[in-house]
Amino acid sequence: MFDYANAVRLLLQSGTLFLTVTMCLCLIRAVRGPKLVDRLIAVNMICVKTILLIVTIGVHYHHYEAFLIDVAIVYALLSFLAIVVLTKFMLQAKLNKLKQLKEQGGLDNEPEKEAHDGTV
Repeated sequence: MFDYANAVRLLLQSGTLFLTVTMCLCLIRAVRGPKLVDRLIAVNMICVKTILLIVTIGVHYHHYEAFLIDVAIVYALLSFLAIVVLTKFMLQAKLNKLKQLKEQGGLDNEPEKEAHDGTV
């Protein structure tokens, strides 16, 4: 007879292993970059995968660790706020840099218009 409890346990353990491996890959992307936007997205993905990992562990040990679902909800809210603040900081830094270039005369007032005749 098929044992559903062992199948669910195996599925949760393999899901936990998969999340851990993909979190390590996201960590590599966050360190290597190459751009700040790539790093920000990688950190966001790490936060989402951490939430999924907490929920998976909470489901796996549902008799003992039921509070982990609440911890995951709080972590999700804090993660969302952190990403919003980091994005705002990144955009503000970019706008300040563009403003400095414009004041120094290194940036034209009107952007160049692209040719729309089909040539690249």
